[in-house]
Amino acid sequence: MFFGWNERVLILLLCVVAALRVFVFSAAFPFFSNIDEDLHFDLITQYSHGRVPRSFEPLQDETLNWIVPYASPEFLFTPEQFPGGKFPPPLWKQTVPDVGSDIAATRAAWSSEINFESSQPPLYYILASVWWRIGQRLGLNELESLYWIRFLNVLLVAVMVWLGYVIARTVAPDRVELRLGVPLLLAFIPQNVFYAINNDVLSPVCFGTLFLCVLQWLRANSATFLIGALTGLAIAATYLTKLSNLPLIAVALVVILARLLVITRGTPRAGLMALAAIVICAAIPIGTWMLWTQYQFGDLTGSTAKIALLGWTRKPFMDWWQHPIFTPRGLWIFWSDLIASFWRGEVKWHGQTLRCSLVDGFYAISSLALLVAALIGLRNKAALSTFQRQAIGIAVLSFIASVGFLAFLSIQFDFGNCVNPSREHPYFTSGRLLSGAFIPFALFYVCGISYLLRLLSPRLQQAGRINSPVPLIGVGVIVVFVTVSEIIANRMVFASDHNWFHQSPAVPRDVPN
Repeated sequence: MFFGWNERVLILLLCVVAALRVFVFSAAFPFFSNIDEDLHFDLITQYSHGRVPRSFEPLQDETLNWIVPYASPEFLFTPEQFPGGKFPPPLWKQTVPDVGSDIAATRAAWSSEINFESSQPPLYYILASVWWRIGQRLGLNELESLYWIRFLNVLLVAVMVWLGYVIARTVAPDRVELRLGVPLLLAFIPQNVFYAINNDVLSPVCFGTLFLCVLQWLRANSATFLIGALTGLAIAATYLTKLSNLPLIAVALVVILARLLVITRGTPRAGLMALAAIVICAAIPIGTWMLWTQYQFGDLTGSTAKIALLGWTRKPFMDWWQHPIFTPRGLWIFWSDLIASFWRGEVKWHGQTLRCSLVDGFYAISSLALLVAALIGLRNKAALSTFQRQAIGIAVLSFIASVGFLAFLSIQFDFGNCVNPSREHPYFTSGRLLSGAFIPFALFYVCGISYLLRLLSPRLQQAGRINSPVPLIGVGVIVVFVTVSEIIANRMVFASDHNWFHQSPAVPRDVPN
């Protein structure tokens, strides 16, 4: 058994390994990936100058100055679409006189793109713009400066792993498979959104912090202004990172308010103080941003104008029930596509998603099976305390609420000529929209493994075997499997001439320094 300093050293090592993995893959992918990386970078350039977007506009000229020389065609095109059956060398490795016409054509192609992410909440972009300026002060420029923004994800994934450990230790300090299994799974989950500039990468940290606050409410015997203030700030941070985190916030709020009513029956004054702290610390920043989007984009979330820009229309209520998600086949398509994307991401290479059908099937089936196992395991009052059952139940509910939210969005729109989602595939299956639920997912996933292995092995149910390493070994086997599959699926990107590993001495050109 690991304990004390040995366990802390192991968790620190997992944080380092997760950071190193994200660093290597982030450096291997060129710019700008198909998961709207150019749009997120455009917002970072605006925030770096203290400008908050006011409308959906084409990409800024400064953004184009970066995109034109450094964008790779390898994400959406194949070598056969270019002369000689191979990709042209990167523009940033050539002199301007030799590629002047290519630069003009590339700039014209990118300049027509409208940034439909402009109404997204600002927290990630503020953080990334500050991080970018720090890198520039350190002397990083050109391609290194772009990769520096991506390398912010190295820190974020390490924090996510650490938070996962703290939460698992809070939930089950006496169960080694949870204390170590949760951070182990988080350290190796092969989600490639961490290899790109994207606001989804901040969600696991923000909601992980909020989830930790929820656990403190479950354990508290009294309400305090401090825990209320911390909870309010965590709610604000989660909302101001990504609107898709709303279902997670809703679950957390319901639990907190219910708990507040229970623990303050005899001390209403303390309850009102804690509630006031939550409202003040959450409502002021969230309300300020809502007023801004209402004034600049026409509604409190900025979604109405974005929906119109994308060409979506709302279907009549009675037409919702004609959606294929209400058939067994359609429901499975939604679940399997969403969960596979949640595990491995959506990045394409040569026009094809980086994936393996066999591994995707494992993601979908194992996630469903272990979700059910975790729910069944909650009935075992002898193995779990009331607090533990509540914590794991909230983790399950958080994930289900997020999946349900995407299902709800899927049924209410006609997606017109949009590519993804589309009329042919009318499902919201972008797994990165669930990234805020990484830690709750890892918690119930490992709990499901533990329950199944204990069920299959009666010896593990005997007294004194609660800390058996067998469930942890099961998590380790899965981690090895998904890591090998990730390496196999992504191996070809390391050969790209456009990535960080293939930098060459700068040549004279008219690009930003």
